[in-house]
Amino acid sequence: MYSTSHFHSTTHEVLVITAGRALLCFGGEENPDHVNVLAATGDVVVIPAGVAHRLLEDVGKMAGDMPFEMVSSYPLGHSWDMCYGKIGEEEKLDIIKHLEWFERDPIFGANGPVLDK
Repeated sequence: MYSTSHFHSTTHEVLVITAGRALLCFGGEENPDHVNVLAATGDVVVIPAGVAHRLLEDVGKMAGDMPFEMVSSYPLGHSWDMCYGKIGEEEKLDIIKHLEWFERDPIFGANGPVLDK
């Protein structure tokens, strides 16, 4: 995960933490409703398009443990873009409104919690 806040306008993202621990920020630091999460090996995070996210700290590496590693994936047929909330990116926000949500839960399949509304 990048250490700069960014979001994707063209796809939702699924992160699987494969090693280590890290403090992650979701929602953008300047947003008073942002959430900081300590993610660790085995955690899965679903990030809807438009939600800013970034790596704040590789906690495991700082503690002498395994460095943070993760795998990102995206729904079939979707490719990601990088948005930073800068002037000139406003039209990308319209793309998010038209994205469909997952047809299947990326971890549990047909009946997983990602499909609950």
